[in-house]
Amino acid sequence: MHGLWGNTTEGESCRFFTPEQIDQILCEGARRGRAGTHAAIERILKLEPGLERVNLWRRLRQLKFPSGKRYCRIVWSAEDDQILSVGYEKGWAGKQEAVRELLKRHPDWRPHVIWKRAAKLHLIQKVSNRWQDRSRSHWSEHDNEILLNLAGYKAPRAIARILRRSEAAVRYHLILLGKSSRVHLEGFSRQGLATDLHLGKKTVQRLIVDGLLEVRDPRITRESLDRVQKLGRFDASKLDNATASARITLPPSGGGGVSAVKSRPTSTKLAVPLGKSSRAQRVWSEAADSLGMPAEAIKDLIERRVLRLYDPTITEKSFRDFCRRCGSLINYEFLNRETKDWLQSSMDFVRSSGESMSCHLVPLRKHARIVRECNKCGHKIRGNVFFSHIKRCGWKVSENTQNNPRP
Repeated sequence: MHGLWGNTTEGESCRFFTPEQIDQILCEGARRGRAGTHAAIERILKLEPGLERVNLWRRLRQLKFPSGKRYCRIVWSAEDDQILSVGYEKGWAGKQEAVRELLKRHPDWRPHVIWKRAAKLHLIQKVSNRWQDRSRSHWSEHDNEILLNLAGYKAPRAIARILRRSEAAVRYHLILLGKSSRVHLEGFSRQGLATDLHLGKKTVQRLIVDGLLEVRDPRITRESLDRVQKLGRFDASKLDNATASARITLPPSGGGGVSAVKSRPTSTKLAVPLGKSSRAQRVWSEAADSLGMPAEAIKDLIERRVLRLYDPTITEKSFRDFCRRCGSLINYEFLNRETKDWLQSSMDFVRSSGESMSCHLVPLRKHARIVRECNKCGHKIRGNVFFSHIKRCGWKVSENTQNNPRP
């Protein structure tokens, strides 16, 4: 079959649609995009099984390009270039006005043709080159003011986007100004704070329980309470409210039977400065009253992380107060230079504050002054953690030896 539009059909003809109706269906489908075109072709083939799909696509191209030329050369006049140049000089509004004027003058043009012409005339400046030139430019007083206001509250990448400079340039200029790029507005995690201050995770948790550090949301999660009640039960009948000693029946970690967990020893309890009680203390007291047990038992479970908090992130305000009142609790000798500068410049750190609270911790910190080297892996480890490391390291070495025996 040569075709159905103006040619012989060799005895074949459309049974349901006329050629004019087929053309109309194809044109309407083409106006709705690619999905509409496919739907129009499927509609025709469903009622006209004698037609071929390739012929319908060929007819659609003929309808879209009657002259047979799909692409035509566009000739730009000097007046068109002048309109485009003047519009791009006026900014974004001028660009839109120039494009609308050129499309009005030349209805067969498309917007992408105008954009390519603007790029060819070098009217479009690349953003990367503009930022590169900005990064190499001199820092003005206005730039320094913005940088100092945002330092510590936004990440260097965000500051670089605001100042239209590179992240490396922002970090380097902060070093020249004697400032740190550390972000501390959104609070501190327990593990991150313990790593930076060379404190144990249990020590940070004890500081939270004793009220020296406050968290965002000190409420106890319902899941942790339900888990404790499922694993064991609170023996409220054996609790002594006067002595604040708690006995809680929980399943032991290594064997059967019932384990008795007592409250924290008074020798390691830190004295909280006198003042208004924190929100955490009030919340935990209410939880203890609802469970019929003293607050010390709840604090003991929170310190052991048996009971979880909704949001244990340490707030910036509480950590600043801690640095100002209890600075001697931090191992200042073990801190690096950046952390020391950050504490003194941003956190109001007073090294000699709170010596009465830290005097009983001096004997417990002697082990941290000793650095030992593992003979198996070669790592240098500070403090008594070395002894637990060599046990794990020896187990790993023996396990690897068993799995991969030498020939």
